[in-house]
This record gives sequence, C-alpha cells and structure tokens, in this order.
Amino acid sequence: MVEIAKDFHIIGHRGAAGERFENSLDGFKHSLTLNIGAVELDIREHQGQLWVIHDHELERLTGKVGLFEEQADVAAIRLLNGEAVPLLQQVLDLYWGKMPLNIEIKSLQNKRLLLDLLAKYPQLPASSGMPWVLISSFNHRQILDLRQLGCPWPLAPISYGVPVLVDQMIELIEPWSWHFDDEYLDFDLIAYLHTRGLRSMVFTVNSEARARFLHNNGVAGVFTDFPSKLK
Repeated sequence: MVEIAKDFHIIGHRGAAGERFENSLDGFKHSLTLNIGAVELDIREHQGQLWVIHDHELERLTGKVGLFEEQADVAAIRLLNGEAVPLLQQVLDLYWGKMPLNIEIKSLQNKRLLLDLLAKYPQLPASSGMPWVLISSFNHRQILDLRQLGCPWPLAPISYGVPVLVDQMIELIEPWSWHFDDEYLDFDLIAYLHTRGLRSMVFTVNSEARARFLHNNGVAGVFTDFPSKLK
C-alpha cells in the first residue's frame, strides 16, 4: 500500500522560472507573495562570494559569451531581465523567517563560506513543513563534506537516475530528503525511503495532473517553474 505524504510541498524552481526570470530578485520577490512551501535557488562561488546563478556558461542567462568562473567582475554582469546576478546574502535577507529556502550547490570550493553566512542570521523557530534552509546538490561529495563539517542545516542529495548504495548514503549523510528527476523515478525506492524516514521530492513538475499522481504515489513535494498554477 502506498503511503501518501501528509504534507505535499510546492517549491518554486529557481524562484518561479516559468513566471519570472529565473534566479532573479524579481522572481524571488514574486515567489514570496505566493502561498507555497519553499523556493529553490542555485549558488556558485566566485572570488569569495556566493552568487545565485544556475549555469556555468553565461550566454543563456546573460547573452554574454564566457564562463561564470572566469568573470573578473560578476557584479557588472546583467541578466537578460536587466538585473544584476544576486548574491545569496541578498536572497537570505529577503526570505529569512518568511519562507523556506532550498539552496542547491552548483559550485562551492569553500564550504565554510556557506556555513558562516548562514550562521550570521538569527535562529528561527521550528518549522512544521519544509526546513527554513535545506541544502542540496547533485555533487554528493559536497553534501557529505558539509555533514562532516557539522552543518546544522538539513541536507538532501539530488539524483538524475536511480541511486545505488542508498543505505550507505543515508548513514553517511543523514539526509532530510532525496530529490529525483521525474524521468527516472523508482516508486519502490520512494516507498523504501519513506520507511527510512526520508521524503522524496521530484523535479521539474509543471503539470497539475502529474503533481497529483506523484502525491498519490508517495512523493512529498515537487519543484515547479509555475508555482502559481500548482499551489
């Protein structure tokens, strides 16, 4: 019998990528007005700062040819909506204590940068739904390193396909949730993770019918480009 999640979390993907420009302050401000479970964003480290941007290559998001990590002055870059690339600190200032954030690590060499930044913010009351801060990554080494550094925030590995060595990963990382690509779902694994106390979250789901199907089959939440529609 499928165990249906008590809470089903609607998470704005890159803010609300289908409604406002992705990972932009305009999109984050918009998402903050919605009655949704959380917002997801992507971070990259460059020159001792944590920036909110998804792509390694700049052209899709900025029209500028080149690699993000090779830019001498990230503050001078403009997204295609005319805004500057946000700093993670700007988004934290906007969201802290108002709506949960899923911070997905794309590129991070110095994990202390992230932990020290989060430590500057006041302690928050316990959340009844999503954690106030959830840190995730496709790079499971990043997640393991954070756990070994004593990260106080919940962690989540992300997988494109069906992961192996699941039990070993659970023991090492002690994740709050596991995030899966909708194309490669294994519902037996989702059911097993539930028995281990883990939530399964799925990306990127933009269909209400698909979201309902996933909810009815044990998924605890979805990342969506259209949170206004799915909420």
